Amino acid sequence: MPRCWTTQRESARGGLDLRTIVIGTGFGRQHLSWLSECTGADVRYIGFSRDEGHARELAAEFGVAEVTADPLAVIESGEVDAVAVASPPATHEQYLTAAVAAGLTVVSDKPLAADLAGAGRIVALAEAAGVANAVTFQWRANTAFRRLKALLTRGELGEVVHLDLEFRHDFLAGPTTAWPWRHRWETAGGGALGDMGVHLFDQVRWLVPGDWSATAATASVVWPLRQAADGSGVVECETDDVAEVLLSNGTAGARVFVSRVSSGYRTVRIQVSGTRGVAVLTADPDDGSATLVIRSAESDQLDVRFGPDTMNPYAALFAQDPESASFADGHAAQLLVDGALRLGCATPSVILTGSLNRI
Repeated sequence: MPRCWTTQRESARGGLDLRTIVIGTGFGRQHLSWLSECTGADVRYIGFSRDEGHARELAAEFGVAEVTADPLAVIESGEVDAVAVASPPATHEQYLTAAVAAGLTVVSDKPLAADLAGAGRIVALAEAAGVANAVTFQWRANTAFRRLKALLTRGELGEVVHLDLEFRHDFLAGPTTAWPWRHRWETAGGGALGDMGVHLFDQVRWLVPGDWSATAATASVVWPLRQAADGSGVVECETDDVAEVLLSNGTAGARVFVSRVSSGYRTVRIQVSGTRGVAVLTADPDDGSATLVIRSAESDQLDVRFGPDTMNPYAALFAQDPESASFADGHAAQLLVDGALRLGCATPSVILTGSLNRI
């Protein structure tokens, strides 16, 4: 497996393992799994906010020595060299700011912050401090997506005219929710666009570099009232469950569609139309397996199937892969989210109305 990327702090310790704290016990589990695959990543702490029991279960599963309810104290203690933030977006800025101030390597889950202003502050601090930084846009690490990127870089489809991207999932299908924070602007910073659309915005920028901006956008709340899965009561839902955004970079257009309420349907699909052909990539967001279909009038037709892929962004980060996403990339993707919000996604329409009993 790739060796972890070198930091000044690591070199000063003679090249020992990069001591890390993972903050967050939800998607933090995925970060722990990725890090367990990387030689040189030594996770010393798991940070939690409320569920100490779950944190200890993860610690036992991944062989982590300590759990802590005070990640900031660990960051400031000098006991770690790197911080991986996988907690809700509203908490990102405080942890990332502290980690940058301590001169640590910093990794953030998406979105980079709860709003564009916060993301901008984080980028400015990290660049001024010169610390290694990254956002875990894991689809960049997927073999099939890299094949599509290489195809476009070589110009095999000619000039790109249009991209059509869809990400459908069902983790919030139905009238209950395990994550009340996801349904408030203050804590989530976005709904399906923040959960999923930010990945597709990054893909647009990565696959076809250019000055992309949102030109039109719509969004809907499917369940305006939900029942909290823990029995704590009714959740009033503000953030979007379904959204569609049109983009342009002046020479090409793109459509981004996301849904987190697609019952029984989980897929990522990207179609790229160029002047010499079309490529369609369809992937399973759970195991990373994918199919890439290429059609061109000038060459043989090609269908390629790719097996399961862990899409481990840390392996690429630790190898200093230039395709890895930085905080600046996270900010750029969030800029497109913000553009969509300004065009109407911040006030999504309601598809399903009525009382919780009717829902």
